[in-house]
Amino acid sequence: MLFSFKKYARHVAVASGLATMGMSAFAAQTSTASASASATIVSPIAIAKTSDLVFGKLAVGAVGGNVAISTADVVSISGAGTTVTQPPGSTGNPASAVFGVTGEAGFTYAITLPSDGAVTISDGASHTMAVNAFVSNPGTTGTLSGAGTDTLKVGATLVVGNNQVPGTYTGSFNVTVSYN
Repeated sequence: MLFSFKKYARHVAVASGLATMGMSAFAAQTSTASASASATIVSPIAIAKTSDLVFGKLAVGAVGGNVAISTADVVSISGAGTTVTQPPGSTGNPASAVFGVTGEAGFTYAITLPSDGAVTISDGASHTMAVNAFVSNPGTTGTLSGAGTDTLKVGATLVVGNNQVPGTYTGSFNVTVSYN
């Protein structure tokens, strides 16, 4: 059997051609698709105070109690010796806090109020009172109007101590809103 270089070269060329054709046929079987990417930026949610929470003027005796302000500005007093005294025409009438919420029209938002024990008001010395039982209207979730606005009212309960020292007590609290 004689080795023929010519025959060998022909077999290599045929094999190489078949391999190339096989790769080309395989490459032709791939497919590509495209997808779009998009994002919509909405107005950020914001909250701003319109008016403060005011418990009013209180006369306290030997026994303290609680003064609650509802979101409808209704005062409820419990405990002996705690009364609200408001002379005619006086300022500082009891009222819930009012906030304006703005953002994307029609979106809903969650409301986070302070927890009990988180807020105290002080006379600037060492005398304090706790503010607890925060409530809001709307409750835990609100919906922004077609104009992207809503009004949020917040009430709470002031815990007045026995023989609470007279003075003007102040403090602050935070209300948080976030899109659902």
